[in-house]
Amino acid sequence: MKKIAIVNSLIISILCGNLYAREITDMAGRKVNVPDKITRVVPFDNKTNVLIYPVAEEKMIVKARAQESPNLRYVSKDFLSKKEIDTKNVEEVMKQQPDIIMVGAFVDEKEDLSRYIAFAERINVPLVVLNLDLMSIDKTYEFMGELLGKEVEASKCAEFIRSVYSDLMRYKKGKKVVGKAYMANDNNGLRTTPKGSKHAQLFDVMGIVNAVEVPLDTKGFAFVSIEQVMVWNPDYIFCVGKGESSPYRTILKSNLWKTVTAVKNKRCFYVPSEPCLWFDMPPSINRMLGIIWFSDIFYAQPNEITREKVKAFYSIFYHYDLSDKEYARLFIWH
Repeated sequence: MKKIAIVNSLIISILCGNLYAREITDMAGRKVNVPDKITRVVPFDNKTNVLIYPVAEEKMIVKARAQESPNLRYVSKDFLSKKEIDTKNVEEVMKQQPDIIMVGAFVDEKEDLSRYIAFAERINVPLVVLNLDLMSIDKTYEFMGELLGKEVEASKCAEFIRSVYSDLMRYKKGKKVVGKAYMANDNNGLRTTPKGSKHAQLFDVMGIVNAVEVPLDTKGFAFVSIEQVMVWNPDYIFCVGKGESSPYRTILKSNLWKTVTAVKNKRCFYVPSEPCLWFDMPPSINRMLGIIWFSDIFYAQPNEITREKVKAFYSIFYHYDLSDKEYARLFIWH
């Protein structure tokens, strides 16, 4: 009986909402009918949580479940207080009676959308696809602002992103990064992002040569050996992972890793991870912080400018006022 009530309630809400439906074209080029007024939004996954929050805010009625959620820091209390659900579970999503489901996808890379579409069709709720491409994400916020009637909030996000793009283009003009970089994941640092992986998009955008030239798995990663790393001999290493899951300390203490140029020259970096990694996980708006930070490391952006940009990002996208002390702690392995 409980399931029947949920289904009936959902059907009624959909029918009523669609009496005044409008047709939109989402960022994947799909025609979608959505309610005139959208007040209940469910993000499909963790990468969509952080993408839509600065605009959707009160319209985002739940968060998609994420492994690290209980320990998130430096993000608004409102975000933390939102109920977390398994958004792959049909019944759990139906209980929320959403107006739409939103999902971030790599539209420019022709990501397969079939699993998202199939899920939305099962519960008869409109699915709206957003573009996660790192250099098109300003347009994503403009699209969200118009869709949700939150143009002011969206404009603030888009303007900030375009300022980061503009600064990056200015820094890169006539310059070339010397050396190769390696992203180290897992405790031993031997899970990485090869060339061509969407998780390595930050390297591509910044004009940094990715040292890893091996096939990638379906999730965009590859497992390599320390012997391969020694042959590639990267000039920079970026260690991702929160706390003990980061290989940062392991690499610095290892007799094998210390023969690698990046370690010898003290260019092994702990990637900030609060509330989300600045490099790739999830591959969402958090990567914009990677552009800001890498502009400091590779293109001599002044440290004080980097700090102010990072603090502005936290205010606009995480709705959190980051202190100077908290900023400093972001770069310390703990």
